[in-house]
Amino acid sequence: MARSPLHAPGPGSGRAARTARLLWPLALTLALATFLTGAALIARYGPVAPALGTGVAGVAALALLERLRRDHRAALDEARRQAGLVAARDEEAVRRDAGWRAYTEEQAGYVRDELVHLLKERLPAATSGTGRIPPAGPAAAALAGTMPEVPGLLDRLLAEVAQEAGDQAESQRLSLVELASRVQTSAHRIQATVTGLAERFPGDTDLLEATMQVDHAATQQARHAQSLKVLCGEWPGQQWQKPLALVDVVRAASGRIVAYRRVTVTGEPDLGVHASVVEPLIHLVAELLANATEYSPPRTSVLVTVRAVQRGAVIEVDDGGLGLDEYRLGHAREIVSGRRLLGVGEVG
Repeated sequence: MARSPLHAPGPGSGRAARTARLLWPLALTLALATFLTGAALIARYGPVAPALGTGVAGVAALALLERLRRDHRAALDEARRQAGLVAARDEEAVRRDAGWRAYTEEQAGYVRDELVHLLKERLPAATSGTGRIPPAGPAAAALAGTMPEVPGLLDRLLAEVAQEAGDQAESQRLSLVELASRVQTSAHRIQATVTGLAERFPGDTDLLEATMQVDHAATQQARHAQSLKVLCGEWPGQQWQKPLALVDVVRAASGRIVAYRRVTVTGEPDLGVHASVVEPLIHLVAELLANATEYSPPRTSVLVTVRAVQRGAVIEVDDGGLGLDEYRLGHAREIVSGRRLLGVGEVG
């Protein structure tokens, strides 16, 4: 901050003051000599009383001048003292201004770092629907001591965004589930209709073939709707009352895909699964078989083997597909493990 020239006497003013202090006694001496000379001339060539009065007046004038000189010097000293105080205050103001600027820049840096962390890490997690939101960044701890309202406002903003995103995702999920249920119900009605038609004309082979094709197409439609419901977190479908052999699970799954004739099932018939997991397992195997037939050469067979192992049983699907690269395989593992949830836009 620049200082006003009135507050800062320059070196020239200091030299003038020293010269004035040296010349002032000489001026007083000359003035006194002049008065005394005048008084002596008046006393010599005139009355004594006027001469004496003139001398006294001269001495009084000199005394008054000396008093004025001292007052003037005192005023100058006070002015210099005040100028020093003003300069010190100016320096203090500059120092405080610099400190305040540094403090505000530091706090602004903390806020900027926390906003970047919010946008890059916390906000995407809040809108993903996983419920796992990363904690505040290291800048929040620095802000908590000086600006405690900022971390609280950011947390509240994040909570409101997460709530709004969750409500929107839930609304979209329920809409998809309702749509899938309607498609699935429509597919079941088509199956029931063509089954009744085939039963009415059992001797018509052409009609039987056509109804089987329609029934199989309706099965694909129902499976796709079932997959959509599963991706939206719903139960895959019907409840089975009794356990089912694993080979029958695979055969039931192959009946729900287009290229069911390419699937060959072998294995131990005594291995079975509990009734509560029959439908989810059938749907899962059907998706695997559909993938195996769609991404392998059309004239190749898909071999499925059911065998016992030390801790239960395994279903091995052997196809001629190209497989997944590491990126897509890692992406699929994240979804299957539950570490990454599918958004509505990714369902397709």
